Amino acid sequence: MTAPSPSRPTRSTWWVDLLVAGVGGAAITVSTSVATEPTSRSSSLAAYLFGVILGGMLLVRRRWPTGVLVGSLLTVVVYNLTDFPSVSPIWPLLVPLYTVARAGRMLVAALVGGSMLLISIAWIAWSERLPLDVLDGALRESVLLALVLALATANRNREMWTRELRTRLRMEQEHRDREVGRRLIEERLGIARELHDVTAHALAVVAIQTGLARELLHDDPDAAQEALDAARRVNVEAIGELQAAVRVLRGGDEPPQASLTPAPGVEQLPALVERTIDSGLAVELVETGVRRAVAPAAGLALYRIVQESLTNVLRHSDATSATVELHHCDQGVRVRVRDDGRGPTSGEGHGIVGMRERATSIGGSLAAGPGEHGGFVVEAWLPATSVSASPLSTI
Repeated sequence: MTAPSPSRPTRSTWWVDLLVAGVGGAAITVSTSVATEPTSRSSSLAAYLFGVILGGMLLVRRRWPTGVLVGSLLTVVVYNLTDFPSVSPIWPLLVPLYTVARAGRMLVAALVGGSMLLISIAWIAWSERLPLDVLDGALRESVLLALVLALATANRNREMWTRELRTRLRMEQEHRDREVGRRLIEERLGIARELHDVTAHALAVVAIQTGLARELLHDDPDAAQEALDAARRVNVEAIGELQAAVRVLRGGDEPPQASLTPAPGVEQLPALVERTIDSGLAVELVETGVRRAVAPAAGLALYRIVQESLTNVLRHSDATSATVELHHCDQGVRVRVRDDGRGPTSGEGHGIVGMRERATSIGGSLAAGPGEHGGFVVEAWLPATSVSASPLSTI
């Protein structure tokens, strides 16, 4: 912790300083004017001047605490060197001593206060001469000085702790804001991936099926009807998945429904392959190893990666066949989708970026590029237990 530094007074502190200066100057004037000594002359005019000088310096005590203390000390010393009745050097300096100690300059306040206390005790001993009076005056002056310094220290510590608490609260709030911003970005990316994967696949399949139905409408109405039915089924499934995503995004606005469709995973891959085959692409699903249960986020990522890969084959590669290879092991699943087409011609699109984000978000990895013997290959490794997952990862 660092000591609070003197600062320019605000409107409220200015009124406090004005009140302290007025009360302090008036008290000094009154006590000085009524002081008497047998060999001293009347101090009426000097008392007013003395009070005005000390009170005026109190107006700027916050900005220049040490300067006000030194100036007040010199004023008291100069006044006591005159023929006017002497005053104690302690109590006219109480406010400047408090201000210096409150500003964190305790050593300066203690040295000046201790020096003035010794001078005051010597002055009492010289003027009173009675031991009990000297002891009484010394105790009163010492207790008064100690109380002022203790009060200044307590207030300074309280102000320092308050500043530190505010700093910590501000830092915690900034951290929370950054965390909220990070989560919002993650959720937006998750929403973008869901919308892209679901709608892109559905639109690609529906477009192919409706195109096929149009070509077969006159020659083979039954086949055209089957193509339209397939397009309708894909459309209904896509709408269902989008509605599930909307339910997650709405949070607790709607009560949960027991009939919600489970999140797609490894078990739904055969149906996905069948829909792709119905769209005119020869797809082979090959599984090796013993299938084991994986986390819902890993299963969803696997399904979406295969879905997006097949969608890209349908839309961009001019391929006639594709192979989906799954290799199961204790640690996770390795998936490989390859085709005999030409692959993307303009670098990575949003689909590949989204697939890579899905894989890395659960601790996996993904690579995509041209195959050794032509075509395009997407290969991903997905751990059985996902590292982390946003709410959208369980749709």
